[in-house]
Amino acid sequence: METPGLVPQWDTAVQLAGESFSARTCGPDPMDTQVLGTPRLADEVGASGPDRKKTLTKALFFAGKLIVSAACFWYALRQIDMRDAVRTLPAFDFRWAALAVALAMVQILLLALRLWAIVHALSPKVERLTYLATSAVSAIYALFAQVLPSVVGEGIRVWMLTRFGCGWRVGLTSVTIDRAVGVAVLVAFAFVILLLPSALTALSGYRDLTLVVFGAALAAGVLALFATPIVAPVLQRWRYSYWLGTFAADAHRVLLGRRAPTIFGAACLIHVLTILIIWLVGRAQGLALPIVDCAMLFTVMVGVALVPISVGGWGLRELAVVSLLGAHGLAPERALIFSVCFGLVGVIGVLPGLIVWLLYPLPRPSGGR
Repeated sequence: METPGLVPQWDTAVQLAGESFSARTCGPDPMDTQVLGTPRLADEVGASGPDRKKTLTKALFFAGKLIVSAACFWYALRQIDMRDAVRTLPAFDFRWAALAVALAMVQILLLALRLWAIVHALSPKVERLTYLATSAVSAIYALFAQVLPSVVGEGIRVWMLTRFGCGWRVGLTSVTIDRAVGVAVLVAFAFVILLLPSALTALSGYRDLTLVVFGAALAAGVLALFATPIVAPVLQRWRYSYWLGTFAADAHRVLLGRRAPTIFGAACLIHVLTILIIWLVGRAQGLALPIVDCAMLFTVMVGVALVPISVGGWGLRELAVVSLLGAHGLAPERALIFSVCFGLVGVIGVLPGLIVWLLYPLPRPSGGR
């Protein structure tokens, strides 16, 4: 049930991001105004000063992220000798790298499985959203997520879900739960990994503090999930907290429902494959990294990428890896190349999304909300 006026402002931002993507990719759609009840973003931008200001703000924000990435690369490059870095390239084994790229592509299929299970747990009647269609949505999303701000990327994913019969509320809730599950499982992995014996897990003396923070976050999340049947009805009594209570009830139904093993299983496999990708990139570079060290690197590299101050984690990730591995005897040149290669594997792994974006025809909206 969707109550008018009770959807958070972020819902509107997501709708506008999706409409903007529609205008740039699919051309004019006369049904958008009927389905969404809102004018086109392109028309608003052309006619409204505040919207132009918002566009400028987004552009400045993205430029700031570019500056952060460039500054991190500059600082990392100051610590290395580029001639030594270039000398290591001929020894790079592209066979291991190709296998890593293949696993990165498999991750998109697992991401699609997780999203498909969440959507159908929320709205079983969305028959047009097959697993194949969800795979196409996830492939396109993974492509644009490499460069676009997080909110815009998620907005595009929600908009694509509406093309297959999901309402905006179901699409927004599904994507939010999907994102939350990915982060929650990452925190759980990090908590367990920090308990394993490895020189890298020392984290320069911050291991115990990190364990406390991650443990508290996990405990709070589990407690909130099981307390939802008590808290959600209370939140739904008030106008301004109704949407939060509704979301909590939906999340409880999805994450403790019959599709929960599929959702959490796919999330775990995605992270396991990331650890294997790190190991494969290390093998390609001739580094014999123990799997525990790869798991620790996974925690750092993926965790840093979630911080929204750089473009796709670039630069910030390289700085973190050079600092971490450099403190344990690996030459900064090799550490930098290792991190850059990991990033390139991710970029190449999402390139099939470009083909899907160009060739896969998204259906028109059905006309219902």
